[in-house]
Amino acid sequence: ATRLFDITLANILVLILLIAQVHLVHSQDVQWPIHTVCNSERLTITYRSCDPLQDVGFTLLPCPNKLTDPIKIRLALILRQSVHELYSSAVLLLNGYEMLTWNEPLCLPHFQRFTFCGSRRGEIMTLDSSFQLKTDIPLKGYFTLLLNAINQDGFQIACVNATLSFK
Repeated sequence: ATRLFDITLANILVLILLIAQVHLVHSQDVQWPIHTVCNSERLTITYRSCDPLQDVGFTLLPCPNKLTDPIKIRLALILRQSVHELYSSAVLLLNGYEMLTWNEPLCLPHFQRFTFCGSRRGEIMTLDSSFQLKTDIPLKGYFTLLLNAINQDGFQIACVNATLSFK
């Protein structure tokens, strides 16, 4: 009888701890922190992962004062699902008004554009790129960039909400 009581008491304690933990998880802010990627005299870039289960690592080096400066970009995340096909979508808003929308496949079965195409669950997916504009576009304003990437099964691989503020 004592052993049965110990098992029941242990089960009740586990149940209480689980209920308390679920309550804490649902009562806390579920958003990821805002990351500052760049903060220069001319440009401030911040972002936040909009995927409730995973944050995204993003760097931009150097933080440019002019858009004609060469810029290196790196994006990294741990895959929760394999990527045989990957489709991206983006929306660019200027001061809250939609300016541009685009959808583009990044990985297709017979057209693997990036090294992360074919990566498996649990691997680290990285995207290294660079760009340099030929002319310095006189941008001013508050831009919001919403990025989303979905794999072949409709599973969200990455979701990022970025803010670009040109001064």
